[in-house]
Amino acid sequence: MNQPLPEIEAPDRPQALIAPPPAPPPTAEPPKHETPKQETTGEQPRRGRKWLYAGILAALLLLAFFWYRGGHAAPAAQKSASGKNGKGADTAPIPVVTAQAQTGNIGVYVTGLGAITPVATVTVKSRVDGQLMTVHFKEGEFVKAGDPLIEIDPRPYQAVVLQTEGALARDQALLANAKVDVDRYTLLLKQDAIPEQQLATQQATEKQYEGTVKNDQGLVDAAKLNVTYCHITSPISGIVGLRLVDPGNIVHAADTNGMLVITNCSRSA
Repeated sequence: MNQPLPEIEAPDRPQALIAPPPAPPPTAEPPKHETPKQETTGEQPRRGRKWLYAGILAALLLLAFFWYRGGHAAPAAQKSASGKNGKGADTAPIPVVTAQAQTGNIGVYVTGLGAITPVATVTVKSRVDGQLMTVHFKEGEFVKAGDPLIEIDPRPYQAVVLQTEGALARDQALLANAKVDVDRYTLLLKQDAIPEQQLATQQATEKQYEGTVKNDQGLVDAAKLNVTYCHITSPISGIVGLRLVDPGNIVHAADTNGMLVITNCSRSA
């Protein structure tokens, strides 16, 4: 069985705790001189190889530099030598020939910006109605006055020419008959076989046929002129501009826009 511990009485005055005496300070030891560690045998070959490679690379760079200088120095020396001598070793002598002097125009060309005012500008239009059949020019080419440019279908106007020529032939025959009647009535009037009024009427008929024949001749000339208008030629010499109407289109004499523009920039053209 466990016995109870005896009670300890506390002293009347608290006692001070007694600390142990302090230990003496440690004495400083003199520093020890460490000897440097020697490199191992494995690191020395590596450094030797690095220096060997660096030397080989430097030697290659020097060789390349001297080769480059030597290759470019030779042509330069040859050029300078040929320039000093006035002619190269392989240069052939330049022949000098003479020619007879002639008088003529010398072309002087000045390059610059400016505006050109043409001497003449013509907008070509159709004078008849019809289908455009053929174009005889190329854009930008030079044409002379009278060169063919455009062909319009002339067949309708050729048919009109035939009609007017037929009417002219008929009226000419009537005029010839009227003249024969006038001669006959003049003879009969002298014989007092007919009244004078009949001769006067026949003479008026003759004058009427003469007018009709002249009218028919004018119609024939107009029809032939329309056929001529179907063949459009250049009115002046100059440079042709853009083609404004293509073959196959129907053109009219009343069209406001032309079919092409011709520009003359030279007074001698």
